[in-house]
Amino acid sequence: MKNINKVIFVLFGILSTNAFAYPITGDMPEKLKTFADNLTSVSATFKQTKILPESTKRFISTGYVKFVKNVGFTWHQQKPSDEVFTSTLTNYCVNGENKELRDLPYFYRIQSMIDKMLNGDMSDFLFAFNVDYSEYKDTWTMVATPRLTVMADMIQNLTMYGSSKDLTKLIMTYYDGTIVILEFNRSKKDFDDEIVC
Repeated sequence: MKNINKVIFVLFGILSTNAFAYPITGDMPEKLKTFADNLTSVSATFKQTKILPESTKRFISTGYVKFVKNVGFTWHQQKPSDEVFTSTLTNYCVNGENKELRDLPYFYRIQSMIDKMLNGDMSDFLFAFNVDYSEYKDTWTMVATPRLTVMADMIQNLTMYGSSKDLTKLIMTYYDGTIVILEFNRSKKDFDDEIVC
């Protein structure tokens, strides 16, 4: 398990070499902008794999997510246990219990940055992260490494993979060595969840 990090970076290195990776310094690249413009409302199933350092086990959860741009999202985990997390731009609720999103300061800042990025404004995201971006055929890859100490103490990097319409995979590597891999698959049906707390 110790070498998983290395494998991920080697694979990304190969991809980015072939795709001419470059740092994002201001304007959104065209493919990323097209993705952001297309992602207005989407339902997707997810598979989340959590790999703990020095562990031979992989912890897997599955479910679905409903995302509505400028509104928020509902994350419904079905396995191994049934749990629902909903976040609007101001509030969040876990299994129906409503709380202020500001009570989760780290999450609140990340969600705010992502919301701005999906609306074409990368300034906050680029203030918090160094970002390398690459394109290969019809796909894009973005690697974000924290610039701010408060984030670097928690997370090593975020790696995102997508197309012009979907975010297909997100890999989060935490400071303690934990790796979380999220794989998304756009659903052919639209889930009925109302994004409200």
